Amino acid sequence: MKGFTVEHSVALRSDAATVWRMLVDAGRARAWWGRLESDITHVAQELTVATGSSSVYRVWIESVLPGRTLEFASAYLGVGPVSSVRLDVLGSGPVRLRVTETLESADPATVYQVRRLWQHRFDRLAAALTAAPAGPVDGTAGDAAADDSAPIPDISVRCTLDRPGWRPLHRSVLTEWLPLSGPAWPPRWFYVVDSAGPRPFPIIRWRTHFDDLVALGIEAVRGCPPTEAEVAVTATSASLELRVRHTGWSYLDLDAETREVLRDRFLATWQHTLQRAAHV
Repeated sequence: MKGFTVEHSVALRSDAATVWRMLVDAGRARAWWGRLESDITHVAQELTVATGSSSVYRVWIESVLPGRTLEFASAYLGVGPVSSVRLDVLGSGPVRLRVTETLESADPATVYQVRRLWQHRFDRLAAALTAAPAGPVDGTAGDAAADDSAPIPDISVRCTLDRPGWRPLHRSVLTEWLPLSGPAWPPRWFYVVDSAGPRPFPIIRWRTHFDDLVALGIEAVRGCPPTEAEVAVTATSASLELRVRHTGWSYLDLDAETREVLRDRFLATWQHTLQRAAHV
């Protein structure tokens, strides 16, 4: 398959046979990947992987080299775009697990999302291997690790600006670098820009403390409690430090992977926003 390739790997303190079982046994894969419709056993097998209450992938098995390599085509919700995924178990113990996913699109936001999803999955896999018993598991194994209510880390980013004396949180310059808009003050919308274009999210609450702090309640998901973002500035005689802390992701009524994707889109926006502040 031609396209853009995303690769990620993780070192696992386990033997190759155990890692392989985590990939192909439905009872074990549930702890880190999702609810496999059945064990993966043969080429040309077709099955679903439910990664949350509303996230489902349709998978077509293309190659199985027991203990070493698993290749499959994958489509989110069972429709295009289709990507090609290869999982390689390298070494005998400890092992390195490597994933290579080839995408139809090289869109930066899509590439970023796919890479972060595999990072999240492999983090859960490493944790599951540490906690998992060595023997057989039943179909309920891994429910806690794959729980949709598992906490999602806060966003925390910062940037040092070589601009002593500048007031980036002053009303007159704030909208020059923060993605905000509205017909009056305070702003009504916070924007995330990705492959779908600029997406507005309602600002439910707005609070400022002089030119040191701006706090926003952002409705990331309609009907859910707003997430809370704080942008603060600390000044020294030689520089400024801008800090962002964005919390509340675990309270969104979404399945685990969808929440992670949404959080990562906001993270990318905050990182880009602080870069803009450095060049305003």
